[in-house]
Amino acid sequence: MSLAGTGRRHLLTASIGTALMLVMGLALVWGFRLATHMRTNIVALQTASTLQNYPEEMSHQLNALRDRLEVRAYSGQALADLQATVKRFDQELRVLSASIDGDSPQLGHALLLWNQYAPVLEPVVAFSGQPYVDSDTAGSSLSREGREHYAAVKRAQLFASENARPLQTQLATLATSLQRTSSDGATRLRSLLMAGVFAALVLAVVAAYFQLSRSRHERTAREAQEQTRDILKTVREGFFLLDAHYRIGSVWSEALTRMFGRNDFAGLTFEELLEDLVPQATLSTAVKYIKLLWGDRAHENLMKSINPLGQLEITMDNGHGGKETRYLQFDFHRVIGPEGIKHVLCSVGDVTSSVLLARELHESQENAHAQLDMMVGLMHIDPLQLVSFLDTADAGLKLVNTILREPARNDAEFRKKLAGLFRELHTIKGEASALDLKSVASRVHTLEDMVGECKKKPELSGNDFLPMVLKLDELLAHLRSVREMAARLTVLKDTMPAAAAAAAAAALPPVTAASATLPADPEPADSMPAAPAAAPAAAPRTGAAAGRPAAPERAARRVEELSPTLHLMAERLAQDHAKRFRLTLSGLADVPGAYTATIKDCLIQMLRNAAVHGIESPEVRRAQAKKDTGSVHVDFRKVTDGYELVFEDDGAGIAPDALKAAAVKRQLITEDDAALMDTRAAMALIFRPGFSTQEEISMDAGRGVGMDVVARSVYALGGKIGVSTHPGKFTRFKIVLPAAEPVSTAVA
Repeated sequence: MSLAGTGRRHLLTASIGTALMLVMGLALVWGFRLATHMRTNIVALQTASTLQNYPEEMSHQLNALRDRLEVRAYSGQALADLQATVKRFDQELRVLSASIDGDSPQLGHALLLWNQYAPVLEPVVAFSGQPYVDSDTAGSSLSREGREHYAAVKRAQLFASENARPLQTQLATLATSLQRTSSDGATRLRSLLMAGVFAALVLAVVAAYFQLSRSRHERTAREAQEQTRDILKTVREGFFLLDAHYRIGSVWSEALTRMFGRNDFAGLTFEELLEDLVPQATLSTAVKYIKLLWGDRAHENLMKSINPLGQLEITMDNGHGGKETRYLQFDFHRVIGPEGIKHVLCSVGDVTSSVLLARELHESQENAHAQLDMMVGLMHIDPLQLVSFLDTADAGLKLVNTILREPARNDAEFRKKLAGLFRELHTIKGEASALDLKSVASRVHTLEDMVGECKKKPELSGNDFLPMVLKLDELLAHLRSVREMAARLTVLKDTMPAAAAAAAAAALPPVTAASATLPADPEPADSMPAAPAAAPAAAPRTGAAAGRPAAPERAARRVEELSPTLHLMAERLAQDHAKRFRLTLSGLADVPGAYTATIKDCLIQMLRNAAVHGIESPEVRRAQAKKDTGSVHVDFRKVTDGYELVFEDDGAGIAPDALKAAAVKRQLITEDDAALMDTRAAMALIFRPGFSTQEEISMDAGRGVGMDVVARSVYALGGKIGVSTHPGKFTRFKIVLPAAEPVSTAVA
């Protein structure tokens, strides 16, 4: 069945229907007008019939009024009846005159006679005086006004007796004319209705003929539609058409229902189809792309090459109360008609399996590269430092595991667990970042994110901590793999120099000297610039000791290696945050073994704070007439009562008002509390759990945990911490620790 033939048949059917509606419409409109005119005539006929009785009635009422006056009886009621009759007649005659269309001779004559009545009746109906006077001798007699009134009544009675019959005759003639007009209108209305019914029957017969013809073609069309539906049920891709308003048509493949879990696609816009399944940015890009497809100048092959929906990730219900991620591939083809683009055909394929397979392959490659990168990274870390970190991380994660498994009965206890988790994880992440162990730091950061999400929930339960247990197991497994790889690298490092020395001894002549002198390691520099650069390789191990050093030696090495670790971390921080600053360290060799871990944790956190919050970017420093390269100075020294650590940077300083505003925003204090705080109290907010001036969370800031950990560590050793600042100039932290006993065992 051709489209042209279908169009002609539809046009013919529409024409017949239109003609039928026009005929019926004209018949109804004309009939309505005739019926309205008939109704008006009938109302006028009724009025004229009623008016025929009034002239005779007025004549009788005038006779009665005259008789009353002659016998000196009460005439008030007779006058009132006459007044009412005259008023009604006048009003109804006016209504009748207004309701009759055109000129009516009978009505004209009746109006002329009534206009002659008016001067005669006016003195009678207008009388309001006393017609009688009473006297003791003569009794009741007409007063002067009564005599005038009596004379007017006699004139009116005489006029009415002469003209009542002619007025009544004119009104009767008018009623007869109106009755004849109404009868003629009814005849025309019947004729019109019969003509309309006949025309409708003719059109109905014609319409029935074309309907039978149309039915044959519709059977053919239904067969074609059945075949189309079979195709749409069978294909595995989702197909649908978009119109010029980006709405889905009434036909789509069944696969589309399975992909999107709905079947109300008809009339749905493309934006509404995806709005609950993809992020807003992706949705906006997709809508812009669809609009471009309707452009006449758009090249279809070029448009396919920039298709942003070639692999679209959507999140939808899995039917069991959860969510699942699918990947759909959209393809678009423009349907061109004689007048341009008619529709856009969209095909949707579910490529989830292919994407997941490719992702697994990519993850395998990434894991292989990550293992290689981790191995290369471990080669640049001193084995003792690495073993020390792994021991510390194991101990910290065991504490994390203990906190996770600790029973809690209410929301307050659950939130106390979150605070403990934050502190331990932040410490482990800080030391991992200091050693540039990115794989460990990123995993700990992910675990911190999970803790942060729990903290945002209005109410906590034990089920909220289950995902953390799984992530903790994954982190512990990763640390075990790091430890195993570190052990292999240590064995490799220890065996390679021995093999090289043996080969060299075999190639050289015998040595006659009884002894040889090895060059001493150069002393570390007092300061190193921390600007974006590649991390330097760690100094090679000296000596040929194959076993693990004793505990005192390990403690000493940790103190000595604190400086390279901080310098390495400073370089990473400068690179990550686009800052430039010079880190100067002094006196760290005097750190007692009992304080090494605490001093290291404090310096790591304060160095991160300085890089993120303190030191400005080179552009900002230049605008403030500062040197492009900032300065961070660390000084540890022994004092009379113990030890003193001073950490100072020449960065932006700390503004008390900014601290109070950040604390109010994080709901740590109220606005009233902030208004009552002095500078000392505002500075103390730095050490409050959950406080941070960083809006976004990063690897180095935003958790509100770091300085809280520093303060707790210092207080645990019986020490004190203070801070002084000058906005725009510097920030200085001062930690005072009591005297410590000499270290005789390994430091945990």
